[in-house]
Amino acid sequence: MKRTTAAALGLAVSIVLSAVAGAVSAPAAVSDPPTVTSLAALKEKELKWGLSHQEVTDVYNQPGGLLDREYAPQIAHLQPGIDMQQAEADRDARKANFQRSYATFDDSPSGYDVTPLHDEYTYKNDEGIQRINKDGRTRYFFYIKDHLWKIYDEMPLKAGGPLGDTYVKAISSLSALIGVPGRARGADPAQKIDSPTTDWQDSTTHLRVVDRSGERIVGVVLEDRNTLSKLATLRANKPTDPFALDPSIAAITKGGISDPSAAHAAPDAGSPRKR
Repeated sequence: MKRTTAAALGLAVSIVLSAVAGAVSAPAAVSDPPTVTSLAALKEKELKWGLSHQEVTDVYNQPGGLLDREYAPQIAHLQPGIDMQQAEADRDARKANFQRSYATFDDSPSGYDVTPLHDEYTYKNDEGIQRINKDGRTRYFFYIKDHLWKIYDEMPLKAGGPLGDTYVKAISSLSALIGVPGRARGADPAQKIDSPTTDWQDSTTHLRVVDRSGERIVGVVLEDRNTLSKLATLRANKPTDPFALDPSIAAITKGGISDPSAAHAAPDAGSPRKR
């Protein structure tokens, strides 16, 4: 996995979610995700589908960017000195870590393969990932051909949190915010759905909410619908079974394996000689 040199449900959205938690019951299953007017409130306006990983990095790291804005209130209340320098050093370290977090899925296994994110990407299809911790969540950015197409937030499930302390409450909160229940889907490994999922869509974005209650987490995933519609083409290199026989070996052994000298073989050393 090569390494080189990030929206959020913003504060206002979080306040709304906290206020409406539990207002709507869990959604019933429907054949397709409901289409709503807009899901734009669920990510920062600076984050747009198609940005390169460097452009996303700049959204967070540039002067006046998202990380500067996060630290500004804290730094504004500090006097010049050690405490201010420490806050600035912490901010700058986070910027550097985010810059370095970009990695591509080439042909070497990665640590993401043993996480619940393992179905969110493929290898050898010019895909990449970037990671940042911010606003109490871990956020992952996914790229194809260095174009942003998916944002995956791992949101904590906890009492008093923006999405509540259970998956049902999280879905209720989002249903109330969006204005309509989503499509509920059970786990279906054949469709690469490992956990119960609820989804919505607008004209450009697909919203998927993943039940990861066992980890005290809910996954809130925003995806570019245009890219979703082209995934089969964009992912031309399909996964291979590391335990599968090489095609040339499979062809040779198709009719079974036999030893041509078996008919003339000497008696087994452990067998009695015939008299």
